[in-house]
Order: sequence, then structure tokens, then C-alpha cells
Amino acid sequence: MEKMNNSLSDFLKSKEESLGDRWQTSVGRLTSRVGFFDPSSKVFQEIKKLMMNLVSIVERKGSAEQAVDAEIKPIVSHLKNLQSENQLNPTEMVFFLFLMRDILKEVLREMAGETLNGKEHEVLFAESLDQVSSLLNRLGLVFFEGAMRLKADDGYNQQDVMAIEYALLYERTRQIAITDRLTGLFNFGYFLERLKEERMRAERYHRLLSLILFDLDHFKKYNDNNGHPAGNEVLKKISETLKEEAREVDIVARYGGEEMVIILPETSRKRAADLAERIRLRVAETPFEGMEKQPLGKVTISAGVATYPVDAANEEDLIKMADSSLYQAKSRGRNRVVTHEPPVKVTIRYKSHRTLSRVALVGNFNNWDKDVDLMEHQADGSFQFVIALNPGVYHYKFVLNDVEWIPDPACPEREHDTLGGDNSVLRVSA
Repeated sequence: MEKMNNSLSDFLKSKEESLGDRWQTSVGRLTSRVGFFDPSSKVFQEIKKLMMNLVSIVERKGSAEQAVDAEIKPIVSHLKNLQSENQLNPTEMVFFLFLMRDILKEVLREMAGETLNGKEHEVLFAESLDQVSSLLNRLGLVFFEGAMRLKADDGYNQQDVMAIEYALLYERTRQIAITDRLTGLFNFGYFLERLKEERMRAERYHRLLSLILFDLDHFKKYNDNNGHPAGNEVLKKISETLKEEAREVDIVARYGGEEMVIILPETSRKRAADLAERIRLRVAETPFEGMEKQPLGKVTISAGVATYPVDAANEEDLIKMADSSLYQAKSRGRNRVVTHEPPVKVTIRYKSHRTLSRVALVGNFNNWDKDVDLMEHQADGSFQFVIALNPGVYHYKFVLNDVEWIPDPACPEREHDTLGGDNSVLRVSA
């Protein structure tokens, strides 16, 4: 009698060869099944119909319940035709649903640069495509979970229909729950959740996380002079500007009233300030109805910037520092960007015995970006940089002429950088 294994992991290790054989058999079976279908067959037509119904759901105005009620019957019908007429099992259904999801993204990428109504397709359709992809993912999960079971008599029972309806309704309500209805930006609750997640990720991987808080200048005066409908149009137009300027990985949200916010993962204070300045300029150059009545003769926006961990120790303090910077922007005359400056300023110098045209200061305070903090060339041939930091421990290097990365010769404390070299250690106390 074979000796009993002590654990499931031991048992599976002993059956590794059997697992490999079964894997190859299953993959081969699926591959042969997929090859059985003509690429121009009804499988594609049914998936395409399903996709168009999902697009209709995300574009439809009104409540999630209304959208799902209007579309559930054709979606069930298309899924029924697709699975029963082609005798597809759940694995194959998931394959085709995910395949269409990926094809949608590829088509959109191919259209990059093409414009419609003055906007690039990728910008114009990005949000809807994301929602359609989420719906396709969720329908795939319905099959994975075994909620849809083919019956010999009528193909689908009531539980099958309810599973699809729940999947669509869940995704639709999730989108509504995290989205501000007026601007289309993420709402305040979602912003707080994501800020906490991104702060924890930045801490775990020792990366930066920047935050920009925007506020429309004299917005109450604009509403008083032009009416709230015109004010709403200003909010929507500026929201579009924020989404267009932000990267795909950034999170753009409505903070409240006329305040908006952008979370920027792995972004230094300087890079965040540059983005805020681009947005400020675009808003100031955008024509709005009745803007000549504003104090500056145009609609403007102010911004405050702060970065974790160089400006704040947690997400709550990061918001406070960005808000404090925004307050300074307002008090200095509005229509400007102010970055938070921590209380401690440190002067770092480098002196070389050879001629250098460029020396950059890089470290975990600027994401090791050699184009952010260039050191100033001094009259005696040395290079100098004054940096404001919160109390803490930092690691840094110098980059000479863009190619040579060296630790600070004047700093005795070093730490291995895992890349075959050393970093200098900077300890900043209050």
C-alpha cells in the first residue's frame, strides 16, 4: 500500500507527471475546438451582438436597473444562441468573451492619433471601453462560477437569467457608485479608497506618490453672474481637461464642489507640479461663456501639490499638505500652482576634479529621475542643490553627464543598491 502523503502539497508534488499529462490533454482539446470554428462564423456574429448590447448599457442614461431591464433579454438570447448552437462549454465561452475584450482594446490602439469631433478616439472612448471590458470580464466570471447550466429542454433556466442579470447590474451599479454624475470623474469615496491603496503600494515598494488638489478661482462669482447651468458646464469641461492631461494610471476625482484631485502613482513633486501647470494653462486659455465678468477676465484654476513620503507620512497628511499648498496658491493671488515645501532644507554639494557639463541629484525622494533635480553649477566649479525634505532616511546618488552614477564621495554612510553599487545615506532630523 502506497504511503499516505502528509499534506495536499506533498500529494500534488508526487502527481506532477499526471498533472502535466492532463494539462496537455486539456489544452490540446481546447485548441482543436477553437480551430474547429470558421473565423467568420456565427460565433463572431453573436459575440459582436453581445458587445454592442454591452456598449448600449454603458452609454444609456438613467439608472442601472433601467439599463439592465432594457437589455437583459437580447443578451440572454445571444448567449443562449452562442453556447447552445455551437455546443460550447464554459471554458470556451470564457475564451471567446475575453478574446473580444482584448480585440476591442487592440482596435482602439490602432486608432490612436485619429480624431473625431476634435478629440482622439482613445481619449473619447476610453471610459466606455473600460466599462465594456469590465462587463465582459464579469460575464466570463458567471461561466467560471458555474452559474449558467445548459438544460436539455429550454437551454436556460431562471437561475441562469438571474446570474447574467446580477452580473450586469453589479458592474453597472459599481460604475455609478464610484462616479460623480455631473463631471464623470470618480467620486470622493472612491478617491479616498484609491489614495489609501496607492499610499500602501508606494510604502511597500519604496516609491513616490503625488497628489494635486485643484480649486476653481472665484467660482461662486461665476455662478452668480452666469447661473448654475453655465457653472456646471465649466465643471464638466475642466473635468475633461484633467482626464485628457492625466496618464492612464492616474486617478482623477471630484473632491467636492468646485475642487478636483489627481492621484499620481510613482511621480515626483516636480513632475506633478509640471502636470498641474499644464492644466492651469489650458484652463486659463479655454474660452467659457461669460468669463469676461470674472476678476481676471477668464476662468482660472489654482492647484496645490504634495508628495509622499517626502512631504507626508500617510495619506491623511498628504491631503493636508496638498490642501495647505492650495491655500497658499489662493492667498498669493490665485491662478497658480504651489508645491509643498517640507520644513527642513538640506544643501548637497559635489566637487569634481574634471570638467562636467551636467550633474543631477537622484534618490528615493525623486524616483531616481535624473531629469528632475539638476544641480546648479557654481563659480568654483562645484555643483550644488538645495532640497526640502521631511525628517527621515533617504538614499541618493549623483549622475554625471547623464551616464555615470556614483555615490556622494563626501558622505561616509553607504548602503548597497542591489545593482552592484552603493547609495549614499542621508539622515534628515527635525
